[in-house]
Amino acid sequence: MALTLKHEDVAAILTKLAEVFEQSKDHLNDLDTKIGDGDHGLSMARGFGAVARYVKEKAPATISAMLMEGGMQFNEAAGSTIGILMFSAMRESGKGIKDKEEVTLSDLAAMLEAAIQGIMKRGKAQVGQKTILDSLHPALVVLQQGIGSGMDEEKLVAEVIQAAADGAEKTRDLRPEAGRARWFSERSQGQIDPGAVSGHLIIKTTGEYLLGK
Repeated sequence: MALTLKHEDVAAILTKLAEVFEQSKDHLNDLDTKIGDGDHGLSMARGFGAVARYVKEKAPATISAMLMEGGMQFNEAAGSTIGILMFSAMRESGKGIKDKEEVTLSDLAAMLEAAIQGIMKRGKAQVGQKTILDSLHPALVVLQQGIGSGMDEEKLVAEVIQAAADGAEKTRDLRPEAGRARWFSERSQGQIDPGAVSGHLIIKTTGEYLLGK
């Protein structure tokens, strides 16, 4: 049976992301202290916490509304550059599914691609510049290549999660070339990028939910 996500599934994933980032907050802050100003984990936890509260209290009627309106909540709560980037990512990912009551892996690929484009446009960043893109983009490539190939969907999702993890790990060898991280270029060498770790956590949480259905 094809892996799909309905309205209630997306709501559950957004709620789970709030839990994941609350649990990962200190680790992400520690990573950010080594190469930035040390508040990335707090921003992500605040952002997804606001999204989860919004979904619970306002119960947006569609998947698209959950993402687009949730992105605004994230931005207001996060209070940092990542808030703007996540708002752009969530807004763009929701735009293309306005009439969909459930999303397939193909839809998720299109949503992830749109999210990446939103981050690139707003953040003026490219893949390879030591950002969240460096975990999201490898995941997208694997997902796009696997769709329609005849690969078992559960195996594909597992490979997508691994691609995001590998992408985050590879940021140790990259130099930051976008945003404020450029100010800490020298001390970031050999350190994993917290934004890329967050990208992996988003992919991992979504993928594990799919696999657990």
